[in-house]
Amino acid sequence: MSQWLRSNKANTLFLYSAWVVVCVGIFFIFMMTPWFSEIEARPRADLTLRILVSPLAILAAPASLIILFGMAVFCLREDRSPVSAKVFWFIMFFATACFGAVAYYFSVYRKQVPLSHSRKAIHGIQH
Repeated sequence: MSQWLRSNKANTLFLYSAWVVVCVGIFFIFMMTPWFSEIEARPRADLTLRILVSPLAILAAPASLIILFGMAVFCLREDRSPVSAKVFWFIMFFATACFGAVAYYFSVYRKQVPLSHSRKAIHGIQH
């Protein structure tokens, strides 16, 4: 299990899951703006918004579970941080659910599990 958590496949799965959760968070923030109320009041605009957001809604639940449980297991078993940092992250996981897990992914996991050279070349990432 520990090798899988550090594999490129796991890193890719966590990366995509994290970005889905980030998009959900952005949509939640958008829902609190006056623009959302204006769109919701117009029938065609409301339908367009629902069609555009449907894929995100379908992917949100599995992505949230993947990132939350993946980062919790990594934090417990693989994280080299001090115990106080792990306790902090678990409090964040329980307080903010998948959003805390996404923050953990970008701030801890990606630093401890670097991208492989072949994957960096595919995505055009340079040192």
